[in-house]
Amino acid sequence: MKMRFALDLAEPHDRPVRRRAGPMLSGASLTATRAANLQPWRLPLHELADLVNVSFLDLAKVVTAHACGLQRTGLDELLFGADRIQQSIDALTYAMHDRQIRREVSILSGGRHEDVEALAAQEGAVRNRLREAERRLKEQRVAELTAAGILPFPAPTDDSRHLARAWLGRYLPDEKEALVRRLATEAGVAASASIHIRSISEKITRCIDNGWLTAPLTDAVGMLLELDRSAFQRRIIADAAQQDGRDDALCHPLVLNRWRDGLSAALTATAASAGNPHTRHLHDLTRTSLPRNAAPIGQLHDRRRLFAALLQRRAEAIRLITALNDGMCLAERRDPSYELMKKAGDQAYDEVVRRHPGLYQCIRAHLARYETRYGRLRFTGSRAELRSHVFEELDRMCSMRLAASARR
Repeated sequence: MKMRFALDLAEPHDRPVRRRAGPMLSGASLTATRAANLQPWRLPLHELADLVNVSFLDLAKVVTAHACGLQRTGLDELLFGADRIQQSIDALTYAMHDRQIRREVSILSGGRHEDVEALAAQEGAVRNRLREAERRLKEQRVAELTAAGILPFPAPTDDSRHLARAWLGRYLPDEKEALVRRLATEAGVAASASIHIRSISEKITRCIDNGWLTAPLTDAVGMLLELDRSAFQRRIIADAAQQDGRDDALCHPLVLNRWRDGLSAALTATAASAGNPHTRHLHDLTRTSLPRNAAPIGQLHDRRRLFAALLQRRAEAIRLITALNDGMCLAERRDPSYELMKKAGDQAYDEVVRRHPGLYQCIRAHLARYETRYGRLRFTGSRAELRSHVFEELDRMCSMRLAASARR
């Protein structure tokens, strides 16, 4: 495949490399700054690896060239190996939005048909490569989680005894968790590993404290966490406005969820001015818009650039959150305390059943109508709705017991 596009792509045999030395400057301690490489994909592979590590825009040029047909030994592994595939997906997202917006502007401003066709071809090629890279990342993730025993997730139990025990522990969470901590401590589990987790921030903090996750809480991250909503939103917008200078503090595990939510709020606030009817993806303006004069097109171009950057950042935040959750699960599984905590949990559920036989039998009675003759459950409705109904019945039982105790 051969395409001529804005990055000035050409196969090596089609256009010779013209190397130009930097200008010679006179004077003490004066050196010339090297000009940006217009064709970074033609650098030696070790130099290219260094370049794409530090320059997002150069990485975007290289992944675009690769998507449009550039073949080179080692390039596929360099761009889509396990250590760089997420960055390449981010660069492909940027390149796809870039081509779409430039194509829209060209159409709405009456540009040449040849330019529009070239941009459309590039956009399609980059979009296809992006989808391929996303599939590859998903396959890598599934393979790693499967090897660790996390996937496939176990099917919901159809054993009425196990389900009744689980629901009773859920109905009495404080008592069950206290038992887990006591049993875990008796088994030798450190207190920091047996803390009951009630929020994602508590889980992240526990992983950091136990050494399962390396994410120092620097002064920059601390300041970011203390920002109010409006200041945080301004920080998000400032980060999205630049591609080569990223705000690394936003990627800290303790900030990620707030960053994602803030990006969603910013997208909602800017969608209308960017001509986008939703915040899911970048809508194609040329399918619904009429030609505009030059000034509004320029303003719209800037707004759509920002909107596209916010979409790109949100996709990045979601990938990082997914990777963080996977990493924490893998780290917990590999820690010696995992099996001890699992055993303590089983013992705690059994102890709760022993302490509250009446509540347990009440749950079993509600489940009995869904049992088959093999002693297994077969639900016809929602488990969540049935559980809520059962918990209401348990509340009534506990209230009656309290009232009876008070009369005595």
